[in-house]
Amino acid sequence: MSNRKIQPVVYVVDDDASVRHGLVTLLEVSGYPVEDFESGEALLTRNPGGWGCILLDVRMSGMDGLEVQQALIKSGNSMPVIFLTAFSDVPRIVRAVKEGAKDFFIKPVEGGALVNRVQQVLESYFLQLKSEQERLNFTSRMSELTEREREVLALSVEGLSCKDIGIKLGVSYRTVELHRSHICTKAGTANFNELFQIVAKLGYLLIN
Repeated sequence: MSNRKIQPVVYVVDDDASVRHGLVTLLEVSGYPVEDFESGEALLTRNPGGWGCILLDVRMSGMDGLEVQQALIKSGNSMPVIFLTAFSDVPRIVRAVKEGAKDFFIKPVEGGALVNRVQQVLESYFLQLKSEQERLNFTSRMSELTEREREVLALSVEGLSCKDIGIKLGVSYRTVELHRSHICTKAGTANFNELFQIVAKLGYLLIN
């Protein structure tokens, strides 16, 4: 997700062909690549991934929208879902939102409001994917640290000076400085201040 030029895809799932066609046209005119499906089963077979979102009808023949949402969750698919329904079925919609749905729209949908919400959801999901990728990259780099380097890093994060770390570990001040230099090299940072910023952003647990 480092390249923002990647186009997000909107996946439209509705068993009503006329509604599906209208949504596809609306989204394509708004500049989004679209894939459409007449059933939840077809979407699950496609198993969408990457940067995108799903517009999912609640009431469909075969699997309904909530069942599809549950299947996505069980498969580990975190792509955001916006529900569409022709019925003001509050309990079902509340359940969907509790399960992680980003929003819902009652049909007939107001096009401008839907497109705006899709944009907001995609922007948020992009940041989520970017953060997850940064976390994975950082964790991978941290896995290259030796046990002693990991100890030095943890103590540094706790605020100990090189002198105090040396005393605690029974090594010289110079040795601690060398460990810190190696840590920065492996982490891909210019200095420890930059590394601390990453740790603060991504979480202290990543270095343990």
